[in-house]
Amino acid sequence: MEIYRLLPKTNCGNCGLPTCMAFAFKLAQGTIEIGKCPSLSDEAKRVLVGLTAPPIAIVAIGRGGKEIKVGGERVSFRHEDRFYNEPAIAVELNDLMNEDTVEGILKTIEGCKVERMGQTLRINMLALRNTSNNDDAFIRLVEAVKSTEYPLIISTEKPTLSSRVLDILKGERPLLHGAFLRNLTTMALLARKFNCPISIKASDWRELLSCVDRLRGLGLSEIVIQPPGDTLKQLVESLTIIRRLAVDKGLAKLGYPTIIFSGDIKSNAPEHLAVSALLVRYASIIVVKPEVLALMRPVMLLRQSIMTDPRSPISIKPGLYAIGEPKDSSPVLLTTNYALTFHIVANDLKNQNVSCFLLVVDTGGLSVACSVAGNKLKPDSVKQVIEETKLEAKVNHRALVIPGRAAKLAREIEDSTGWNILVGPFNSKDILDFLKKHGMQ
Repeated sequence: MEIYRLLPKTNCGNCGLPTCMAFAFKLAQGTIEIGKCPSLSDEAKRVLVGLTAPPIAIVAIGRGGKEIKVGGERVSFRHEDRFYNEPAIAVELNDLMNEDTVEGILKTIEGCKVERMGQTLRINMLALRNTSNNDDAFIRLVEAVKSTEYPLIISTEKPTLSSRVLDILKGERPLLHGAFLRNLTTMALLARKFNCPISIKASDWRELLSCVDRLRGLGLSEIVIQPPGDTLKQLVESLTIIRRLAVDKGLAKLGYPTIIFSGDIKSNAPEHLAVSALLVRYASIIVVKPEVLALMRPVMLLRQSIMTDPRSPISIKPGLYAIGEPKDSSPVLLTTNYALTFHIVANDLKNQNVSCFLLVVDTGGLSVACSVAGNKLKPDSVKQVIEETKLEAKVNHRALVIPGRAAKLAREIEDSTGWNILVGPFNSKDILDFLKKHGMQ
């Protein structure tokens, strides 16, 4: 209600919602921008920003199509709401690498892209480190990668070198990493001059909080924290403390995204397993060594699972999907609109060179087994999607293959739709053999 009191209460609909109360609820949930209401006064906007800002600030790195956002989290546990911006995975490049090595790593990064459940899982950023302590070598590295599609992290403790790099990358908004207590003011002024986010590191909590205070005092709000700690255990503890104090206790000084260089961790655990632990415990940006890229696919799958809203399974639009080049005599198969189920079935059909129509029924994003057990796969829903897609006009038969796990619904679906129902296999990899057995392929 505190948010609603600041709204114009005209129910004008200019925000795209029917009432100001609906707009207030969306603001509270963080699913709509304050600027969507054209009637707000500047003072109301200022107050609303404070009321609706997430406990973990949002930091944007890069610009345009290259921009990524980290932070913006409102809870410590996913079941309380959901996580909003996925942790970014960056690959470390340093200025001791030659041009061919850098080019090879960039090709490897490109090959790490994975399509899963309709989403592209990928490496998000590049982190450039001034390992050689040679300014010209670092400039050459920056020049070599500045035109790539990835936002950059510039990691050097030299303010003069940072200034040269930021001038080359003017307008690109890289993350300036390398600020600490002794060079903080100079680095902060560079971040303000070039309008880019800044990352700070400190040896202990007192120093970290002091650095945050100074940056806030200089008017900087896009801050990324490198938490204290050398071992995996210390870093997991530090990340947990930051999230709990910022979210549960409202400590604004720690309400910022975090960054970890996994290759610097003193641990006996393989780096990709350390990265997995950091993902689970709130790291916002994780910088990995190029050597672990071959092992990053399961890490990206874990990240996707963490970012899934537990209240709303990833689903696809119900309807009729053509697989291959179906004709009017091609078989019709049924599945649910749970994204993982759909993409597994569709990929298996493509891999088996099966041309067919795939009828996708709305089950609220549940899998076949769950939707049958929870009474979400309903015969009337099957009839409805058949009618809405005008399926009967697209095929010259009335045979519908349903998943083996939905066998108990065969008679009800048949009675509701008037179609001849065939109970298919439990596993989509067996569909081709099933279709051949029944003379449908």
